[in-house]
Amino acid sequence: MEFVALDFETTGYENGGTNEPWQLGVALVDNFEIVETREWFFNSSVRPEAPQLSEQWDEFFPYLSGRRLVAHNIATERTVLTRLAPLTKWGPWVDTLRLAKAKYPRLPSYALGDLCATFGCVPVMENRTWHDALYDAVACARLAAILGTF
Repeated sequence: MEFVALDFETTGYENGGTNEPWQLGVALVDNFEIVETREWFFNSSVRPEAPQLSEQWDEFFPYLSGRRLVAHNIATERTVLTRLAPLTKWGPWVDTLRLAKAKYPRLPSYALGDLCATFGCVPVMENRTWHDALYDAVACARLAAILGTF
């Protein structure tokens, strides 16, 4: 089974601004093994020197289009992609948060970091940690592999 685990980091709605993506991380998974990872940075108040998202569309669109998309609490990722390309049919979507709650209904926490710690799949990536889009995408891919078939 092939899928793409993805994570967007966004600016949030601080100070009445718009919630803009500034980083995208993806982990391409085949047969529940990560076969490739990529990340992109976008121009925003967080990264003013980065290229515009539209300038990189042709680079990241092929990773997402026509594939099963996996994210932890898919609301942000689905919202960002739908806003970027409202006529594109994204997915199908798999939410590792919902999957974990369905398979393990009595866990004390369903935060991505807590689930990865519980199942022993916390990524080890030099100079990266939680709330880095690439790190979170890899963590989500590893968690999805443990949670199994979907």
